[in-house]
Amino acid sequence: MSAGAQPSVAEVLRPLRNATHALHEALDSRLPIARENASLADYAAHLRALRPWLEAVRQALAAPGDPGLDRVARRTDRRLAALALDLEDAGTAPAGEGAAASAEASLAPRLAQAAREPAFAWGLAYVLEGSQLGGMAMHKRLGPRLAPHPMRYFQPVDAPDGLPAQWKDFVAQLAAALRDPAAVGSAQRGAVAGFETLMPRFGLQPAGL
Repeated sequence: MSAGAQPSVAEVLRPLRNATHALHEALDSRLPIARENASLADYAAHLRALRPWLEAVRQALAAPGDPGLDRVARRTDRRLAALALDLEDAGTAPAGEGAAASAEASLAPRLAQAAREPAFAWGLAYVLEGSQLGGMAMHKRLGPRLAPHPMRYFQPVDAPDGLPAQWKDFVAQLAAALRDPAAVGSAQRGAVAGFETLMPRFGLQPAGL
């Protein structure tokens, strides 16, 4: 691919998937919420652990001032609102503001590169947007058992034409943003940072996989 040429969808996703495959597999296979007997308490604990990471990633996405990333950041705001309502319905209060702010601050240095490199932020967005696909599968599996809890967080946000169509649109924007090998490499680092900052929130260590 020549410098400046827009890569294909496969060319964009392949390096990001390759860079994060082991991390993704390790996270998905070890999450308590992924267990067959996962309970509403497990779901609430999952949301409480996730919240500071979402807040930190949302700030990182907004930092470059890129319109496409801003759209993902706004969707993240709405996902955070859904998360808060889910915790309320589960009868579980979110972590206190001080604790949440402290956890978010601890993540910020690893994600600060997003302000200097929009492609890095696109790598973070890849992890965040891709997680919605996993959330849809999780809702299908757990929804009937945890009913009547609505599990809003695991439902699509701002996807009037369906989540697959939203993902396709996101990947097209990702392809347009990653026009050269340097940008793809930066996005890979962003995607890896996304997983490596998320895993410790669930007591998992990314090293030594």
